Amino acid sequence: MGYSLIGFDEKEKALKLLRKLFTDNEIDYMFVKGAIIKEYYPVKEFRTSGDIDTVVRIEQLYKVKAALVEKGLPIKSENAQLIVTKCFGQEIEIHSNEDYDNEYFKNIFDLSVKNGFEYRLNDEAHLLYVLCHIIKHFNAFGAGIKMFADIDVLIRKINDFDYEKFISICNELNISTFAKSSFSLCNYWFNTPVSAEIDFSKSNEFRELFEGEVINSGTFGFNKRNLGDYYINKGIGENSKNNFAAKIRALFKLVFPGADTLKRSFEYCKKHPILLPIAWINRVFIGIFKRGGHSINTVNSILNTGEETLQYKKLLDELEI
Repeated sequence: MGYSLIGFDEKEKALKLLRKLFTDNEIDYMFVKGAIIKEYYPVKEFRTSGDIDTVVRIEQLYKVKAALVEKGLPIKSENAQLIVTKCFGQEIEIHSNEDYDNEYFKNIFDLSVKNGFEYRLNDEAHLLYVLCHIIKHFNAFGAGIKMFADIDVLIRKINDFDYEKFISICNELNISTFAKSSFSLCNYWFNTPVSAEIDFSKSNEFRELFEGEVINSGTFGFNKRNLGDYYINKGIGENSKNNFAAKIRALFKLVFPGADTLKRSFEYCKKHPILLPIAWINRVFIGIFKRGGHSINTVNSILNTGEETLQYKKLLDELEI
């Protein structure tokens, strides 16, 4: 509890500094997830988070970096879509508006309400944003219980939540199965005031897979899995076998990512696709010389996955994500 209170106080100081920094430099921005959702919790100090997530316009990302440097804040890492800095001991991720989890949010500033230079998603859009982010976590590292608590508090915050309308939007985004399953689980766990289309009060294989995965993943979703699980799931594909061929496919996807992945990391190949081979060499260099330990852990994870990974893949298939 003590560390949570200290972390909350540091984050509040960082938020105040960031708001002034962005406003003084005429940078449009918005905070998402914990920085906003914490206000909806009964005790906001106990809505823990690992970092502060901010979104800015991609054309203003260079202004953000210049403002951070002028303020004396460190640039911990950066790519074409993201700048990571630290303030009052708290990590801050500053994403461009083109770094989104679902194409629905490619024009995120148009979905938001403006107050000065600060924008804010309405609660329904923020709920959708959270769902899309949970899906991203499931596809990479796993999702923790905190994320489902966020679903509960957001739904309780919305006056006269229109479930059918919301699910129709989820249908358009092909995430309705995941949304219905998540709402049903929240109803079972927290008595969330939302339709429960799946009766999780009855024990079955799907409930055990879904519930067990979230609980065992801890608060943030990193307790059980790592990046290797993401690649092995891609390697398993449709054949549902975690065999030697699946591991080779996973390693291939790790070493030879798609063009979209390279364009997100390297702005120059986004502007000039002919430079994609250079971006791949750049990525390999970073993977070996800058992130060598992390890369080795990912490879070891891919090679040592077994039957449990097939159960996780089965859950993702059930959730249709």
